[in-house]
Amino acid sequence: MLSIDNLHADYGKVKVLHGISLHVPKAKVVTLTGSNGAGKTTTMRAISGMIKPTGGEITMDEGAQAKHIDSHKIARLGLAHSPEGRRVLQRCL
Repeated sequence: MLSIDNLHADYGKVKVLHGISLHVPKAKVVTLTGSNGAGKTTTMRAISGMIKPTGGEITMDEGAQAKHIDSHKIARLGLAHSPEGRRVLQRCL
């Protein structure tokens, strides 16, 4: 399970996330979609511990606060990134 409540994140003076909230049930696959600059990458970086959120709560399985867990341990809990545009998935013709 992943629960995000009122997540805020920034890069220095540039505020990127302004209170994102979402809930992902256990054993579900979820995608983030949106236009360029919408905050998809920043959201994933904040959830996975690559950047530190400036506000809000991120709760993983069993109530662990993700913003206090190292990113390699978050990955072991089952959170993964699959970036598009990097030829991650081979095109089938």
